[in-house]
Amino acid sequence: MVAEKIAIPCPVCGSSDFSVLYEPWSEEADPVLLYGVAASFRGSQRLVKCKQCTLVYENPRYPVDVIVQGYMASHDTGHDSQYASRVGSFLRALKKLRRHIPPPGSKVLDVGTASGAFVDAATRFGYEAWGLEPSRLRVSQARERGLRVEQGVIESHPFAPGSFDMVTLWDVIEHMPDPLTSLKHVYPLLKPGGILLLNFPDIDTWQARLAGKHFWWIVAAHLTQFSPRTISEISKRAGFQAFHFQPFWQAMEFGYLEKLALTYYDNAVFRLGRKLLPQWLRKKAVPFYASQTTGLARRVG
Repeated sequence: MVAEKIAIPCPVCGSSDFSVLYEPWSEEADPVLLYGVAASFRGSQRLVKCKQCTLVYENPRYPVDVIVQGYMASHDTGHDSQYASRVGSFLRALKKLRRHIPPPGSKVLDVGTASGAFVDAATRFGYEAWGLEPSRLRVSQARERGLRVEQGVIESHPFAPGSFDMVTLWDVIEHMPDPLTSLKHVYPLLKPGGILLLNFPDIDTWQARLAGKHFWWIVAAHLTQFSPRTISEISKRAGFQAFHFQPFWQAMEFGYLEKLALTYYDNAVFRLGRKLLPQWLRKKAVPFYASQTTGLARRVG
C-alpha cells in the first residue's frame, strides 16, 4: 500500500501558518527514487514558506519511516567516484575558514560523513577527526581508507558529551526530517563555546531566485530549503549563535558535473555535449559555485 503524504508544521518554529511557494508538477511514490540517490526526483514537492520564520519546506510530505526507508536503500555509487575531489574541496574550505574555526589539534566530528571525504580532509588539516554515517556501505568504504567512522545517526551514537571542539554537517541538514531536534542532539557533544558548521543549499541566492521552482537543489531528498536567516533561527533555537556565513566553492570532475546536469535538465543540447566531450576533459576537476553556503555557529553556554 502506497503511503500518503501528511501535513506538518514548520520544522523550525512549529507554526502552521504558511503560503504556498511552488506546487508539484510530477508524481513519484518510490522511496528509493525520492530519497535514495543524490540527484533524486524533481517536481514531486509542494514547497511552502513559513509566515513566521520564512523557512521553505515540503508540506505535506511522506511520513518519516518512508523517508528513512529511501535513505537506507541508497544505491548512489557516483558520490564516491568524486572522493578525491571532495577531499580537496573540503581542505580548501577549512583553510578559508581558518580564522573562524578551532585550530589544528582540535577534535572534530562530521555528521553524515558518507564515505569519509571530510574526515580525510580534516585529518590532513591537523584535526583529530571522526565521522558518523548511517549507511553500512559507506562506513565500510571509509574504514577501508583507514578513517575513524562510526555507523549511526546523531540521535544514536557512541560519543560522550563534550567530546568535540567542532561538529560539522556538510549538505546534511536539508535531509533531516526533524532538523531542530537533530541540532539539539549535536549541542551536548560540543564543548562550551564549540563550533557548529552547517553547509547547505541556499534558497536565498540570486541563482535560486532566478531559477525559481527549477532551482537545481529543489529535489525530493531535500526536505527543507534553508537560507542564512533560517539557519540563524534554527541554530538559536538549538542553543547556538550564528556568527559567520560564506559561499562554498568546490571542484569536481567535469564529466561528473555533466552527468548531473543531464540528470536534472535532460535535453538535446546536454546529450549532444556529452557525446562530443573528449575523455581528457571529463577527468579534469573544475571549480564551481552552486549556490551553497557555509554557516558557523557557536555553542552558547
